[in-house]
Amino acid sequence: MRVAVRSGPRSARRLVWGALALAAVVAAWGSVAAAEEAPAPPVLAAPSAVLEDASTGRVLYQRGADVVRPPASMAKIMTLVLAVDALRTGKVRPTDLVAVSDDAYRTGGAQIWLEPGEVLPFGQLVTAVAVGSANDAAVAIAEHLSGSVPAFVAEMNARAAKIGMRHTRFVNPNGLDAAGQETRTTAMDMARLGAYASRMPDLLRLTSTREDRSLRNGKGGHLWLVNTNRLLRVVPGVDGLKTGFTNAAGYCLTATAERSGLRLVAVVMGDPSSKVRFQDATSLLNWGYANYRAEYAIRRGERVGAVPVRGGRTRAVAAVAAADAVFTLPRTAQAARVERAVRLWPTVDAPVRAGQTLGRATVRMPGVGSARVDLVAAVDVPRAHPLDLLRRLVGLLPQGLHERRTAP
Repeated sequence: MRVAVRSGPRSARRLVWGALALAAVVAAWGSVAAAEEAPAPPVLAAPSAVLEDASTGRVLYQRGADVVRPPASMAKIMTLVLAVDALRTGKVRPTDLVAVSDDAYRTGGAQIWLEPGEVLPFGQLVTAVAVGSANDAAVAIAEHLSGSVPAFVAEMNARAAKIGMRHTRFVNPNGLDAAGQETRTTAMDMARLGAYASRMPDLLRLTSTREDRSLRNGKGGHLWLVNTNRLLRVVPGVDGLKTGFTNAAGYCLTATAERSGLRLVAVVMGDPSSKVRFQDATSLLNWGYANYRAEYAIRRGERVGAVPVRGGRTRAVAAVAAADAVFTLPRTAQAARVERAVRLWPTVDAPVRAGQTLGRATVRMPGVGSARVDLVAAVDVPRAHPLDLLRRLVGLLPQGLHERRTAP
């Protein structure tokens, strides 16, 4: 095994490879079969479809994946991403009150019948979009977060570019056809968005909600919102994401599911009916799980080493994986050989906070791919009390200097 230390700036030189931090552990797990027969693809009606491994971005199936099409209400996935992100960062709270504008009131299609001047909690509007696909609630969210719909749309497009949605242009927060313009995207771009959204647990909690009765109906009672994604009720592991339909888009669906550690995203666009849309998405997901499996090289929370702590209450802190390093293999493949290289800081100063970055692990499966995972502190390490440091120093002294020898 060869140990390498990179040269360069002082911060880079401090990274230690190899045996100093379990740096290159090669586990022989066999090898992937040299030639694997590709599984027969599913038969679909959708002119555009993609099945993607959400963890690695590997595309398992595609058809008409780069054909530009309108996504209809699937555009609301991006609205939900920005809304949930704003909640996560504290920009807004679920209980913050949102005043309904005339523009939100005049929005057509699926809605919760907002009234101009009405005030609702932000969290309820997000639920209305995630469960009831409410177009008026999407507009109210956009105006509250960004001040105006155009400003929010600019944020949608900026996030799309960051994700890598190269052929997508949003024009509003709900996907409705606008005068002289409409949102455009591709099945491949929607799969990227679906994979991105599936890494947001709070968003999946919303999109996996089958029904909701928390919103007022304006008559002293509550609306009964039923999730339009029927797969939540019939396909194991499904927890999102969003349906869509307009005359121009046809019937669309971006669905995600997780089974046995493998998360897949299925996108179908342009189907002729709602029934066929759900059949196509179900076929894609079942085909994916029947033919592929997840192979974990590192699991989230797995200890991969330790870093000495200067001035800490404990002398070292465990470094654990911040995320899974997982690969998608054909079910018929043999277990793969894994090459793991770990880089850790040689020391870290107290105080150390749980989740603080301590290094990075790079994992490679020859012939399959590679992944990088941040290594973080498993626990907090506060600064040592001066007495702790004194005891530690005394403990390092030769025994005869701090212990009285007893005469025989």
